[in-house]
Amino acid sequence: MKLPVLFPKIFNYPFTYKSEISESLNSGDFVKAPFGSSEITGVVWPYEQKTEKKFKIRKISKKINVKNLNSSMIEFISWFSKYNLVPLGMSLRMCLLNKDVVEKNFSKEFNKFKVKPDNNRFSLNEEQKKSLSFIRSIGNNYNVTVLEGVTGSGKTLVYFKRIKDLVDKGYQALILLPEIALTNQFSRRFKEFFDAEPAIWHSGTTKKNKSIIWKGITEGKIKIVIGARSSLFLPFRNLGIIIVDEEHDASYKQDEGVSYNARDMAITRASLENIPINLVTSIPSIETYNNIVNKKYHIT
Repeated sequence: MKLPVLFPKIFNYPFTYKSEISESLNSGDFVKAPFGSSEITGVVWPYEQKTEKKFKIRKISKKINVKNLNSSMIEFISWFSKYNLVPLGMSLRMCLLNKDVVEKNFSKEFNKFKVKPDNNRFSLNEEQKKSLSFIRSIGNNYNVTVLEGVTGSGKTLVYFKRIKDLVDKGYQALILLPEIALTNQFSRRFKEFFDAEPAIWHSGTTKKNKSIIWKGITEGKIKIVIGARSSLFLPFRNLGIIIVDEEHDASYKQDEGVSYNARDMAITRASLENIPINLVTSIPSIETYNNIVNKKYHIT
């Protein structure tokens, strides 16, 4: 059986391998395969690179026992690669942890991130209730809704309530923040509302915590992640909503290394996942304002 395998390296196509292992392999499955003189992690890709060359086909070593990438994640990686002119393998690399997957099993490490039942300690004022009702009325399929309000007007509480709706139904949520510095203040508010530790993902997160969060997300055991730009590439098992807080902030644009605008990529990921995305702001960006005027985005 021949299979295309994509590696998290600067390649724009998968390589052809043979599989003689007992387990069946499908698109999105992670495998170990020989490459050069070493053995590295790759993912079974849905399409192969056509070539007329004759070459010796090497064998996949083993299937890795971690959850596979789902079809919407594979589609997002492919789209991101083409749109941003980034090699396909480099796009895949952004979804992994140091070019690899987390094979170690965790159990009690996930407990602190478990969201507790809503105890209704937080009540909404009339304006907040109106906004929440509007967001709920649009539904759980893909839509872009702008949550606009001056600083301190309680926008965070509105989308926390919306996230809770979806987490209670078994979905996961991603909250994007533009600056690492904002996560400390934000995490206190998160703990007060959800009665749980926030799973925080950014460049300052320790390798151990990143391993726990990556594994918890792939298994669906961690429900909510707060992160900077890079958290957009985490391989969520069952993503249900994306929040882009301070959507107008220029920090969402990454210019070093792989260049992209995380807000725009988040909108595309939501579209491919067919889930809602909320853009939260006190002053909408020019692009967002234009989409509101053209009735592409809802606003409340």
